Amino acid sequence: MSAPAFKRTCMRDHIRDVLVVRILDGTYAAGTQLKELSLAREFNVSQAPIREALRELEGSGLVTCERYRGTRVRGADFAEMRESYELRTMLEVRAVELAAPFPAPVLAQLETHLRHMTAAARGDDPEHYIDEALRFHRRLVEASGNRTFLAVWDSLHWEVRGRIALRRIAARGSGLAPFIGMHETLLACLRAQDVARASESLRTVFAYVSGAFTSPEPVSQV
Repeated sequence: MSAPAFKRTCMRDHIRDVLVVRILDGTYAAGTQLKELSLAREFNVSQAPIREALRELEGSGLVTCERYRGTRVRGADFAEMRESYELRTMLEVRAVELAAPFPAPVLAQLETHLRHMTAAARGDDPEHYIDEALRFHRRLVEASGNRTFLAVWDSLHWEVRGRIALRRIAARGSGLAPFIGMHETLLACLRAQDVARASESLRTVFAYVSGAFTSPEPVSQV
């Protein structure tokens, strides 16, 4: 890849990630029109990386692009957030099935991530917790050896979705402590190469997270 092409790809990824955050945290409400020229001026780039970023967002369902009407934010409602976690559950359960039996180096990496998650939870540091939790779960998917699974997992922007869920859970006063016990159980099942129980542990984790999206208010009001 040439240097200009590489630079444009990096800029596209940066723009895409910024737009995803703005959509999912409610900065851009549903129906907001995203104008290529305005965004190009804001990011000080040509319209090409803006167009490419918007195309990726359209693929993830966060925006809609209509001829002559431009690009508008579709938004993310509670039903969509719950559905995304249903997909994540299916993806990670199947990844665990494919990865078993888990080799010792992978288990050691998962244990390190869990240790950091525990320290973050005890230190009331949700940002560090979500970083390590995402590394933990991405490693599960990566261990499956299925590159398509990993690409789909990455495309769903779990860093943003996870942070939205954690803010809602923290607001209810339950904190992060319950997640540690769930992940300790999950890791114990993986060490024992007990795929059935590990799968059930994953379902428990994501059912708990999905519970953050049971009230009728829109995500943008989080």
